[in-house]
Amino acid sequence: MIAAALVVIGTLVGIFGAVRSGSIIIALGSGGYGALQYLRSENKRRIELVLPLFVSGLLFVVALTLPHAK
Repeated sequence: MIAAALVVIGTLVGIFGAVRSGSIIIALGSGGYGALQYLRSENKRRIELVLPLFVSGLLFVVALTLPHAK
């Protein structure tokens, strides 16, 4: 619930001008959501945890490297 709220808040923040902050919030929310879904699943395959966290981490890095982001 909190992770989904972070994604929605990050999207709204990004739409209204703070692209870097919005991207960071989305990265945190999507990473949390991926980890939560992994913990809830019965079949634990490592790729189901690593891949979403990797994509979230890359989004976080891209957000930090955005030029002239507000």
